Amino acid sequence: MAQNFNILTQGLSGHVGDLIYYERNGKQFCRKMPQYGPDSMSAASKQSSREFAKASKAAKSIRAALNGIWQPAKDETTVYRLNKAVYAALREDNQHPRGRRVFTAAALHQHLKDFRYNKKAVMTIGGIDTIRQENGSIIVKLPMHWQDWLKPPKDARYIQLHAVALDMDFEQNTCLRATTAASCVLLGEKQHTLSLPVTPIKATATIVLLQIRFLHTNTGIQATGTASSEQAFATAVLEPVLPLAEKTKDPQPAARTPRIAKKSRSAVEMLQAVNEPQNKSPNEETKSRIMERFIQGGLIPLPDIPEG
Repeated sequence: MAQNFNILTQGLSGHVGDLIYYERNGKQFCRKMPQYGPDSMSAASKQSSREFAKASKAAKSIRAALNGIWQPAKDETTVYRLNKAVYAALREDNQHPRGRRVFTAAALHQHLKDFRYNKKAVMTIGGIDTIRQENGSIIVKLPMHWQDWLKPPKDARYIQLHAVALDMDFEQNTCLRATTAASCVLLGEKQHTLSLPVTPIKATATIVLLQIRFLHTNTGIQATGTASSEQAFATAVLEPVLPLAEKTKDPQPAARTPRIAKKSRSAVEMLQAVNEPQNKSPNEETKSRIMERFIQGGLIPLPDIPEG
């Protein structure tokens, strides 16, 4: 692009012939209209274009999820900055080829944590702990002396805190569920905690945002209405807590029949060994006692007892 210093074309906007005139940051520029054709974009360019479109849709779904809850104060760069952050999170995926990359909660946390909707607001709190409990609920714990980070207006008397947890499905670009918690605290309170009773759900990630507004009581509790008195920012992006799948009961193993006695040879062999002439022959009383023990114990049936 070239800066336009031509007096005759100063102030033009749009395209004239094959030239495009436009203004950026108060300066006039002119460039040639690009020539698009079937083969004008490479395969890599098409893949990047699809990924940027995917990130833009994901960012739009985040903005749309807050419409029914509260409309955060924005500046003129909010949409661009959010699209850029979500696109950077998508590009963190190195498990899939370009054009088929997916979002992960860890990458979204890396690029969305501390994202501020309204950069004009002179408030940002550091050291906020966003903790997922074992039952899936979320605690947003503000640090000690958190109000020292803020610059309340002169007529402010209260601070309104409003937290929301968005369970986002970025495959369908929808918000599956939004859970909120709000409180109003006096200026000067040192520590505060908000609890979000989130239940397990199958989602891509859980985005936790916190809104801060200054309130006054001149004519009832109202927002101060200044650009620097309202802020919303992301405190964390958490891994989703999936519902517990029903565990299939393992079939019980068949009970083993207890072994009565461990023997290396059969009862018949033992009796035959008694009658073998080469071994020392026990007396008749010993033979009778051995046979009686085997019969009473049920180890061998009667027909199996050898004669003699």
